Amino acid sequence: MTSNTYSLGWSLVFWLLWSAGLLALLLFGFFLLVTATNAPLASSWNALIVLAEGFLLFKTARHFARKDKPASELLLLAAVAAIGIPLLATGGCIMAYSVGGGLSIGV
Repeated sequence: MTSNTYSLGWSLVFWLLWSAGLLALLLFGFFLLVTATNAPLASSWNALIVLAEGFLLFKTARHFARKDKPASELLLLAAVAAIGIPLLATGGCIMAYSVGGGLSIGV
């Protein structure tokens, strides 16, 4: 196992992206709680998103602490957690709503 050193700039960008991913995780966790009883299709989708996001965030934080991955790979994984998975999740929520499995509030 090789030990990598991360500069302050790389570390700051990593933790900002990681925090954005954590906010997305909390947002979809809230959506999971809201849709749990009224929209089973949307809640199962949100549960998958929460599990994937949580796994990826845990994995990147563990690799950062162990310093066993290069900074570029960690930034890529953090960017996927902060941007890619929420975009995928939003598309899945829109698809669930279009087939009638989404939560409709006040419509």
